Amino acid sequence: MNKDVVQVKTITGDEAFQQALLKEPPKPFSWRALVLYLCALVAFCCSTCNGFDGSMFNSLLAMNQFKTYFSVANDGAWTGIIASMYQIGSVVAIPFIGPAIDTWGRKVGIYIGSTSVVLGTIIQSTTLHSSHSHVTGQFMGGRFLLGWGVAIMASAGPMYVVETSHPAYRGVVTAVSLFRILII
Repeated sequence: MNKDVVQVKTITGDEAFQQALLKEPPKPFSWRALVLYLCALVAFCCSTCNGFDGSMFNSLLAMNQFKTYFSVANDGAWTGIIASMYQIGSVVAIPFIGPAIDTWGRKVGIYIGSTSVVLGTIIQSTTLHSSHSHVTGQFMGGRFLLGWGVAIMASAGPMYVVETSHPAYRGVVTAVSLFRILII
């Protein structure tokens, strides 16, 4: 028997994955891991914006004050256009999503999307203080920016979480990320 052998480990399954676990075992409660969990929480929240807007806008269409101020009804083409500006913004963002998050990275994609969402929110919320003739156009522009930003943010956030998680947890994190997208 060889006395120079300190420890023998058997590797099964994906050899590269097992080698990574041997070289860098996960430390789930280290300072770096806690910072990573906080960053992952922010990136997880990127996929929640889409569901919030749908529920918020549906409740606005039920309010008589909203319908009177924006001169819309519960049916008709104009209401459909105002309601679909969010989805139009999301569709227009499709050609920009891949280049933005592949060229500059996932974090920059999250920043671009969240900045667009904040600007869209500001534009929408200031319609109460605008001249009444431009209110509907301003509201639709804000909805367009919201849809554009959420499309980029919702694509970059879950990928960032999966790519930055430790290989030992990547499968679980991917499943949680996908589950969160599906329920929202």
